[in-house]
Amino acid sequence: LDAADCGQSALRGAGPGVSSLDPAFEAAHDALFAVFGEPAQVRRKRSRTVPVRVVVTYNVRELGDYSQGLSRVTTVKFLNTEWRPRAGDRLQLPAGAFLIERIVVDDGIVTESVLHG
Repeated sequence: LDAADCGQSALRGAGPGVSSLDPAFEAAHDALFAVFGEPAQVRRKRSRTVPVRVVVTYNVRELGDYSQGLSRVTTVKFLNTEWRPRAGDRLQLPAGAFLIERIVVDDGIVTESVLHG
């Protein structure tokens, strides 16, 4: 694992391209994860597990061309300061174990991914 995987990123060190509003958004996300998040453990390949707090959203509708519904998926959001997920990571939730299938969006503070299955 490298430093960015375990949340050791330099997000809080305002460099080029970092807005002066980022600390406010980070504080807001921290508060939201404290209220809506649930405890989980994540790991990459054979590395050690890392405790994280994630926000899980069930039954998310994915849209295709012309806004036609394609499927329903479960998404999970990670605070990038705790973990930066990649496809293939294993997530252990109270509801069971899941593989991260793909990344939907990473805004620099939160990464949303789709769970397999």
